[in-house]
Amino acid sequence: MKTLIRLISTLLVLGLPIAAQAECDSYMNSTHGLSLPTTITVPRDLPVGSVITEQPFSGVAAGRFMNCNSVTLIQIASRNYLHHQATTIYQTEAPGIGMRIRITDARPSSSFYAFDNSVGYLPSGSHPIFTNAEAIFYKIGPVTRGEVPAGRVYHYTMLTRIGQILGRFELKLDNSVTFVSPVATCDLATGDVNRTITLDPVQVSAFNSSPYAGARNFELTANCSDAANVTFRFSGQPSTDNNLLFANTGTADGVALWLYSRIDGTHRTIAANGSDNERTLVVTGNRAVLPLGAAYHKSGTVGQGTLTSTATVNITYN
Repeated sequence: MKTLIRLISTLLVLGLPIAAQAECDSYMNSTHGLSLPTTITVPRDLPVGSVITEQPFSGVAAGRFMNCNSVTLIQIASRNYLHHQATTIYQTEAPGIGMRIRITDARPSSSFYAFDNSVGYLPSGSHPIFTNAEAIFYKIGPVTRGEVPAGRVYHYTMLTRIGQILGRFELKLDNSVTFVSPVATCDLATGDVNRTITLDPVQVSAFNSSPYAGARNFELTANCSDAANVTFRFSGQPSTDNNLLFANTGTADGVALWLYSRIDGTHRTIAANGSDNERTLVVTGNRAVLPLGAAYHKSGTVGQGTLTSTATVNITYN
């Protein structure tokens, strides 16, 4: 029995330095979650570098200082995010979406923390305990549909030198978040949905010195939301005498409709035969305005009568 008692005593003495390897009077020990909408729409016109959303993690730990008489082992584990270019913003799993975390401590103050995976030592002395944090999401490029998954974001653990956990501060996403671009919409202006363009009467003799006469300028407008480009596509019955022109269903012989665009002041025929019947414009201020013109055009021996012609326009956008 004496031998056994002496052995137990020796084991207790050997165990004392282990307990003293991380000697602090308290440790941080809290977990904070962040719940976001499952889908977040990023405005197409939001400038790159702008904040999409900024939200605090749940809960607040008590603000205090821990006093450590010796160095303490710390381990940091976070998501494998890389810096976006030369900024302090990190690229997430979702294309065009960056993230930073800002942690508040007992001073009170807050700082941005790196998405890091490392092991180091906290020196002896007085240290503020983390109290809370917030996540900030940024637009860092073109946004296509992408998901930032749920789970741990940042994990700060204090350990003994043999790996025993003394305390931790953990940040996590409670749910996955999908970032998307808004659904684009474009519609022709109400007055352009069914529109009649009236050409002024002209004399048959007007075609003696020119292949066309009676030109009239007008515009078609598409009102858009979150669209970048609009394409106007024209169709109709080509003239049998000249399939670049639109057929006349009126009573005048030898004449058809010439339809043309006036983008940048250049007259360019919109071909009725479909060979050159599209015009694409950039949306500016949620509008795309296509300048057009229409005129009588000679297609044979011109005779008196009327010109009636129909062109249909459809729009597509992205």
